[in-house]
Amino acid sequence: MSELPQSGASPIQRSWERCLHQGLSRQQSAELDLLPQGELSARQEQHRTLIACFQRFVLPLFGQLLAGRPCRLLLCDGEGAILAVSGDDRFARHAERIFLRSGARWGEASKGTNAIGTALAEQSEVQVLGAQHFFAQHSFLSCSACPLLGPDGQLLGVLDISTDAAHHGGDMLGTVRLLAMTLENALLARQPGWLVDLDPQSLWSARLLLGEGGELLGANRAGRLWLGQHPFDGQQLLRERRGLRLVPEAGERAARFPLPSAVEEGGSQAQQVPLKMLERGISLLIEGETGSGKEHLVRTLHASSSRRERPLVCVNCGALPAELVEAELFGYVGGAFSGARSQGSQGYLRAAHGGILMLDEIGELPLQAQTRLLRVLQERVVTPVGSHRPEAVDFWLVSASHRDLAAMVAAGTFREDLYYRICGWRQQLAPLRAWSVPERQGLILNLLAQMDPALQLSREAEQRLLAHPLPGNVRQLKQALEVACVLAEGQGWIEPAHLHLPAVEGGASSPLGGSTLREQSRQRVQQTLAECGGNVSEAARRLGISRTTLYRALREEG
Repeated sequence: MSELPQSGASPIQRSWERCLHQGLSRQQSAELDLLPQGELSARQEQHRTLIACFQRFVLPLFGQLLAGRPCRLLLCDGEGAILAVSGDDRFARHAERIFLRSGARWGEASKGTNAIGTALAEQSEVQVLGAQHFFAQHSFLSCSACPLLGPDGQLLGVLDISTDAAHHGGDMLGTVRLLAMTLENALLARQPGWLVDLDPQSLWSARLLLGEGGELLGANRAGRLWLGQHPFDGQQLLRERRGLRLVPEAGERAARFPLPSAVEEGGSQAQQVPLKMLERGISLLIEGETGSGKEHLVRTLHASSSRRERPLVCVNCGALPAELVEAELFGYVGGAFSGARSQGSQGYLRAAHGGILMLDEIGELPLQAQTRLLRVLQERVVTPVGSHRPEAVDFWLVSASHRDLAAMVAAGTFREDLYYRICGWRQQLAPLRAWSVPERQGLILNLLAQMDPALQLSREAEQRLLAHPLPGNVRQLKQALEVACVLAEGQGWIEPAHLHLPAVEGGASSPLGGSTLREQSRQRVQQTLAECGGNVSEAARRLGISRTTLYRALREEG
């Protein structure tokens, strides 16, 4: 007890007492406590709605509030297991050093006093700064965390912001509280029923979710506080119709999410060809720029396939730690290497058995891992790291990349035999700027209707969106609209001031006139065509559009 930090807050003192009573020592190393990959995938699937709301509503706001600051935002479940991670790359190497990444559990029993585990134990927001962490190895870290509550008021998990101790500003706790409230409001708005805004003009209004008969189905934090101070009469609230709107079923809302229409030509009709290929066991290679909808297409195909009830395992190969790539992909037996879990790990490939495996950014795999992957695809068996016993696997393979894999083959950085193994059918996704103006307008309106049906886009704001090149494609468009919906809530209209878009080099442009985006696109087409010696197929591939789209652009130029 003499080690307790004298200046620590009451929750910190109680946490240290719990750690000491469990027999933990401040100088020992924290237990790794990593979930096997299969269990992590199962938990992420279980919390798919939570993760989707985190990505859709929280990450854009996080990017606005903490842009450029070296920190990491962590979404955790009710046991402190990290489900999703985002943040600045400069802090990533420090975070990876202590396994502050997806799949790691940060409960007090294994990690001592820390913001995630202590917030869960105390069921209240908490800040753990530097040496307030129980284990000395975590003293370089400062963290602020806030519990997440579901519409029913039950504990769902925790949201955490972690930084180096020197960069943890006084605003971090308030920021994570704001992000947690945003996420909880988004979860409430996905439930079926009548959503009552008791103060529609307020961004953080008390909100209640009511059934057809006025029964209480859920509430946000402010709503639960309001319920503790006022008599509840759901039928009267329905009669008053204060800020009332009917919330659709979450499944209905998800079904209306548009598949990028430039999947080659023909929009959603083009799903049929890759789906048929998958059903026959033919590997797919999806190519397209970052944010063009590769993973969304895969999820759509999975939902339409005969394996819709089987697992879909999506792996970002570029995010795998270099020294653990093979262990993560192929699994390992207990004690296979220093730091390995005693019970071993299933690995991504075995976790996808019977379902679909998506290897995103496959061009980032090291050559040694490419060699082992090729053997798995040829023999359909996996040998975990540290084992000599192969295990049969059955999965449909979808690979994706924003890089030119054919050029990597020519450069010797990607195996040619693996390239032909994964490229049974090649599907190209066009960048958003290659969509026609009516297609982009339709997408914008569709996304906005799903985010906030009460908001409309002014003509000036629409023109600004259409004029911007949006190099992040559909993902960047979604984030821009999500931020705009937060800023314009209660105002009825999204104006240009609500659109936080990066400046375009050379100034903003109109989609209709002069030396603008259209002219820049023409110059890019001509330059690429010249570089390809007039080869239209190669030029279309480099531009990320179909040959039909390129021919149409050339005809319009005359």
